Amino acid sequence: MNGTPLKVIDKWIIGESWISSKVENLLEKLCIEIGSRWASSKNERKAANAIFSFWEDNGLSVSHENFVIDSWEFEESQLNLDGRSLDIKPYHRCPSVDLKAKLIDIGHGTKREVNENLDQIKGKIVLMFRKHEPFTQNEPLSEKINNIAKAGAVVTIIGEPKQGRRMEYSSVWDTRNPKSISPPLPVVNTSYEHLLLLKKISSKNIEAHVKVKTRFFKGKTSNVIAEIPGEYKDEQIIMCGHHDTVFDTPGGNDNTSGAIGVIETARLVNNIFKEFNITPKIGLKFITLTAEEQRLQGSFFHVKNNFSNSEIKPRLVINCDELSTGSMKGIVLGFPHLRNFMQYILNDLNEDFKVHVMSQLDGNSDHFPFLEAGIDACHPWRWRFHGRYDSCEYHHETPDTFDKLNIKDLKYYVSSFARILFRLSMTNPDDWPNNKLTRKDLRERLDAEKKHEIRTS
Repeated sequence: MNGTPLKVIDKWIIGESWISSKVENLLEKLCIEIGSRWASSKNERKAANAIFSFWEDNGLSVSHENFVIDSWEFEESQLNLDGRSLDIKPYHRCPSVDLKAKLIDIGHGTKREVNENLDQIKGKIVLMFRKHEPFTQNEPLSEKINNIAKAGAVVTIIGEPKQGRRMEYSSVWDTRNPKSISPPLPVVNTSYEHLLLLKKISSKNIEAHVKVKTRFFKGKTSNVIAEIPGEYKDEQIIMCGHHDTVFDTPGGNDNTSGAIGVIETARLVNNIFKEFNITPKIGLKFITLTAEEQRLQGSFFHVKNNFSNSEIKPRLVINCDELSTGSMKGIVLGFPHLRNFMQYILNDLNEDFKVHVMSQLDGNSDHFPFLEAGIDACHPWRWRFHGRYDSCEYHHETPDTFDKLNIKDLKYYVSSFARILFRLSMTNPDDWPNNKLTRKDLRERLDAEKKHEIRTS
């Protein structure tokens, strides 16, 4: 490392990550000036170009990875009952619908509850909570919806667990099951309070009117990529996080926090190598991905475009999503063979970080397409075991505003990421554990796991 002690470099990283931080500047740009960023929209394109310019202005080699996504949006949504207008928000890729039908309440939508009401569901609007039935084996939502559709329901109304008439933008898609991309019938969300009202009235033979007008289309978008080349050709470490958001929210936590984590870490790490005149052994790639909220299309495209039918894999992918859900506690790997190696790296930071390995492949964010391809990927351990912030409950909804991003935490994340990436990039590739996993290995594992809800604690 050019003779510079690691302790000196660490001090420089920690000081620069706080004193010269651009976190607040980026927050204002993405969350306040630009706002909500549905992939392929004008705002999302503004965000991608702003990120490109920021990296370019800070001396990084940057490019757009352009592609076309299958997009969707809703133009109108109404839920009326006996002359009253109730809360409604369509699920992702909900087809258009305009009908009146009677209601049936099937509790939590489990297979048992569907079977018990099998002779009554056909032609009805089904009501269910988006909660798991207590003391029972959890069932994936996609499985519940498929069972309801097979029973002949015409619409499913799902009740939001949050109170205060808050509603999330949601999806029934399970990444582990490619057949679950689009819901098999119209599915809409309603608030906790209005689901209770619907349930109370469901036995009174009153019809509800559901009207949703949606549009499916192709949209142009891009991942934004900054690269720092290393000594070894075809060796790289990736840090990524999506810059898009769901409808009608600037996504302070989801995922302005993760995108800024990637953007700011790239700037800081690039400056480390310049300041100390060091070339990394393993190259670094920083990506703000698009269309995560639309079935991870940005990360799926990047994996297909760069790592399809190839034995060349990144050494590690660190995916940053919702970094303001809790303080950093370590990392969670998809596969176990890097566990001891990564724990050794984290121990050197002296921050009491721990490494864990998911018992199931987590399909809820952009690390999944890499894992599916047999590529080592992880996400920061921030809330999925303990220490979740109350403010992070504002997720996929309008109140996920700029104030939900925890600035102090994010500076700490950037500092830690920079120290981790510096150490990893300076480690000789021969000293990394081998990854012999194939796509076939992963498909077999996913087929075995997809019938069960992903364990996150």
